[in-house]
Amino acid sequence: MENKLAENIRKYRKGLGLSQEQLAERLGITLGTVSKWERGASEPELWYIMQIAELFHVSVDVMIGFTMRGNNAEKEAERISELEKEASLEEAAVEYDRALMKFPNHFDIVYGAARCYMQIGVVYKKEPELRKAIELLRHAIDLFSQNKDPELNELDLSNDIAQCYATLKEYKRAIEEYKKNNVCGINDSEIGLLLTENEKNPKEGIKYIERAFLNQIGTTITSMSGFVIYYRDTGNTERVIQSVEWTLEYLKSLKEDPKEKCYLDKMICLHYFLLAIGMDMTGRDQKAEDSLVNAVRMAKAFDEHPIYTLDNILFAEKARGSTVYDNAGPTAMESLVRTMEKDGQGTSERFKERFYQLMKN
Repeated sequence: MENKLAENIRKYRKGLGLSQEQLAERLGITLGTVSKWERGASEPELWYIMQIAELFHVSVDVMIGFTMRGNNAEKEAERISELEKEASLEEAAVEYDRALMKFPNHFDIVYGAARCYMQIGVVYKKEPELRKAIELLRHAIDLFSQNKDPELNELDLSNDIAQCYATLKEYKRAIEEYKKNNVCGINDSEIGLLLTENEKNPKEGIKYIERAFLNQIGTTITSMSGFVIYYRDTGNTERVIQSVEWTLEYLKSLKEDPKEKCYLDKMICLHYFLLAIGMDMTGRDQKAEDSLVNAVRMAKAFDEHPIYTLDNILFAEKARGSTVYDNAGPTAMESLVRTMEKDGQGTSERFKERFYQLMKN
């Protein structure tokens, strides 16, 4: 069995943000002693190992790092996770309780149990399960330095706690949790909905709801651009066209008055141009012509009187007058030229000539 005590003392100390000196002070020992432990020059007595394990919220087995015992916990977590897919949540919860008796400070076990109890509590509105899920989630956060899933973040666990409180109808606590973790506005929609619907504070809630909606516009455009590039690079032109057409309809639907100009026109003309490229590359000449004419006409109209505010965008009442920008190009026409240079190489000569002809007229 492999002993990883020196490595684990260093890893968990850093995970708590402690210096060697701070750890020494908490244990009532010298800095040199901690340094020797972490270098493997000496090993702490069992009493100190127990103290360190308690400080780091891990079991003595995990602290020492016996490979055989650690793998057992991981295999147990995997086994119960598979059981959840085949059996009932209640059966999985029983298995997690047994596993927690053996491995009370193993992240995979604790977090798996937390998610299981949370699912039971949210789906069936069971208060005891929700309370237990919150307790386990907080413990899992303390153990997060053990996590090996690169896609899992502490914010995920904190937001799970917020969802548990919301299900318990403890809305103020749920909002408080969501606000603590509202990095880059990721929880705006949840906060806004809770404030508006449950706390009866629509004046405050609409600020979060509107910001979430406007951020979602940018996220959606970026996601659809990803689809366009993916399908282009994998040779699926029909899917490129489908992605562009969907985005066009989405952008048009966001205009409060379809007849009035707004900032989104710059994005709309660019997508008409992408559609024209796709139509030309699939031999649909008339549709390519129609989309190309629309793209150039709208680009010229936008550049005559450019609008870089959120005016005339649906549901953006509170943000009227706020300025926006993009990286497509300094003008709408320049964005078309850049797109032609980047994505239009596979188009016909006729299409290229027609584009530059329309630009000059």
